[in-house]
Amino acid sequence: MKKILAVILSAVMVFCCIPFAASAANEYHFTTNVSIDNSNMFASGTTYYIDKGVKMTVPVGITLNIPANCELVVSEGATLEINESVVVVADGVLTVEGKITGAERITCNNGGTARTVIRFPSLESQGLIGPNGPRIEVSYAFSSNGNIYEDLETTDPDEELDEVIQDAINKLKYTKVPVAGDSKVYAPLNQYVFIKAEIVEPDKMYDKFDDAKMDVNLNGIGVPFRQGSHHTKLTNAADVTYSAWPNDDYFLNSFKIYLPSDEGYRVIGREGEQSELGETVTLKYGQSFSFRVEIDEAYDMSQFEVYIYNGYGWTDLDTETLLKDIKPAQPDKYGYYTISEIKGEHTIYVVGIMSNDTILMVGDILDLVRNIFNMITEFFAKIAEFFGISTGTPAA
Repeated sequence: MKKILAVILSAVMVFCCIPFAASAANEYHFTTNVSIDNSNMFASGTTYYIDKGVKMTVPVGITLNIPANCELVVSEGATLEINESVVVVADGVLTVEGKITGAERITCNNGGTARTVIRFPSLESQGLIGPNGPRIEVSYAFSSNGNIYEDLETTDPDEELDEVIQDAINKLKYTKVPVAGDSKVYAPLNQYVFIKAEIVEPDKMYDKFDDAKMDVNLNGIGVPFRQGSHHTKLTNAADVTYSAWPNDDYFLNSFKIYLPSDEGYRVIGREGEQSELGETVTLKYGQSFSFRVEIDEAYDMSQFEVYIYNGYGWTDLDTETLLKDIKPAQPDKYGYYTISEIKGEHTIYVVGIMSNDTILMVGDILDLVRNIFNMITEFFAKIAEFFGISTGTPAA
């Protein structure tokens, strides 16, 4: 009996020394660090787990194959280090919930899948639930060809590259992240992830807040904001965090106001903003801006009008068409014009500036024309009088 027990105990001890342990049918867990020495160590129909705290290494010279109907899961807190290569064949799956190094050395053949997880925190845990509800709406999308610009192509040689890129990004299909609770999604490894963290606008007609100021971080590292979204190549599992919300002012949008300067005049802001060639003044949403028009002495006879156009920098357009439906702005008693509660970009136009010499010349020409007209009128009146033709008003 003692010999039987000794054999059983020996078998148990040997089993415990194996680097993975069976926990259920067709499921194995690696419980201690392991370096792969057999390219075909994984069996079809089985799911393998690298448990938390465990590191699996694929050394130089070894290509690890994940066969059909087999899945290797890198658990949260576990590590897969790839120094050579991993090949995932059709219907095979590599799932990364922990850390992976050397993701660029993974190849998926004939429909094999390599995926990773993105964990989105609840907005409440990020301090992004305000008195009126969520402060941001989060959505995500992925590329499918490893290219940041999913369908970057154009048949129009005159189309601007930025427009092509924006159009490509707009074609991506975004999925909204639930507002309540933590959530996670599986994303294709080595593809680009696009995350929109759009600040909820209190008034849909205006862009009060600037989405670019709402940071999105993956594993504590900021993701660049370009063309309306935060996007980067996904080479690891990712925990998402966002900017804190200190106050509304921090996220306010900024708008440009174009101050023109041209021959004979300059537009000068109340705080002295000006430029010989025209200057952009940048103001936050809701601020006001006052300015005056300074006329050069040689142009001070001009009867000018000031227009404030809702839009920025349209200085080369036909002002007669652009401004025909806009009423001239009116100055206060100190000569200042004011744009109240800025909610968009503006361009200031000054129309009717002429040099005094030109005005005087035009006046002289008008006087000359008037005199000639009077002379002609008198000449024909004399002729009519000579022939006895009355030029006066007939008697009643």
